[in-house]
Amino acid sequence: MPFKDELEHTRAYLAVEQAQFEDVLFVDFDTPHTLFRVPPLTLQPIVENAVKHGMKSSSDPIHITVTTRKTASAYEIIVEDDGYGYNPVKDNEPHTALKNIRQRLEMMCKGTLTITPREGGGTVVIVSIPQ
Repeated sequence: MPFKDELEHTRAYLAVEQAQFEDVLFVDFDTPHTLFRVPPLTLQPIVENAVKHGMKSSSDPIHITVTTRKTASAYEIIVEDDGYGYNPVKDNEPHTALKNIRQRLEMMCKGTLTITPREGGGTVVIVSIPQ
């Protein structure tokens, strides 16, 4: 699927979420690179997880940034939030969506998905798609 289509679906999803959480959900896009392909449902579930798991409560604001960059060997999609944070050691949820995304990336395009804590709180998810 063209990434620009995946980005469009994600923007539509976020428009609905921002209408519901208008004073606490803030999203920025820095996506100069969109002319590459990704497996369907790669970006939107990652952003959905950032919204769902990033909010400490419905009154604490959360900022999400979606960025794309091109390296010498890959296209990268970075989803960063300043929310609650991801701790797989303390979190007993199965994270089926992330497991499925990781498997699709690997099988369909030899891509990778990494999740790390964000300095200062929150989470950084990086999807890397080889060129």
